[in-house]
Amino acid sequence: AAITPSTNPGATPANKIINALKGRNAVIVAPSPKGASTCAALVGYVNAELAKVGAPENLVQMLPAPITKDATHALMRQSDLVVATGSQANVRAAYASGTPAFGVGAGNVASIIDASANLADAAAAIARSKTFDNATSCSSENSVVIVDAVHPGAMAALAAAGGVLLTADEKARLQATMWPDGKLAAKVTAQDAPRIAQIAGLEREALREARFLMVEETGTGPEFPFSGEKLSPVLTVYRARDFDHACAIVAEDAD
Repeated sequence: AAITPSTNPGATPANKIINALKGRNAVIVAPSPKGASTCAALVGYVNAELAKVGAPENLVQMLPAPITKDATHALMRQSDLVVATGSQANVRAAYASGTPAFGVGAGNVASIIDASANLADAAAAIARSKTFDNATSCSSENSVVIVDAVHPGAMAALAAAGGVLLTADEKARLQATMWPDGKLAAKVTAQDAPRIAQIAGLEREALREARFLMVEETGTGPEFPFSGEKLSPVLTVYRARDFDHACAIVAEDAD
């Protein structure tokens, strides 16, 4: 049983399907109701390709609509293995199903750019990761820690790759929009950078063409929401004295 989230309704089911088939298993996908139509289209494509190679029918299936929690929980109980990605509620339900389960929850990837980096290559790689599926993957960079020695050049490279650094006022307005009640707002997740800026009421011309938004941050934890998972093309930028300091910042962010 593959439990998949609304924030990544195409890539996550595809990944789980590939893993299941490589292990010579059939798989039934239980998508989020919001992602059901995308999942159905994906399963259709997959089964069409499997038919071309003479694979057994129904190796890949999905729960029929309407998708409900009850149906998803029943599937988990009756399966041989559960792989669950998404909310902590889904992951806990998988662990409580009585079936062996692997759970994947929030992702919060941090990258370090140090003095040994090719700045243009590093910025291009971070930009690709940060903009793929509008950063809804748990493997997407949520922050970058840049050492002092290359900070100006790295920021210039990130800007050249399509990033726009927000001012302190813009950052505050974006934070209020993204976490209006302390919880990440669904209206900004999986949106592109210009749309997020528009939702937050940020009207600077450069933001209309931005591939991703950048905010400078100094702290981590609940009081600094930009330090956590954002499910959007918003990149948090930290500045470190040296590589050891950068590693310490990453360790704090992981906590």
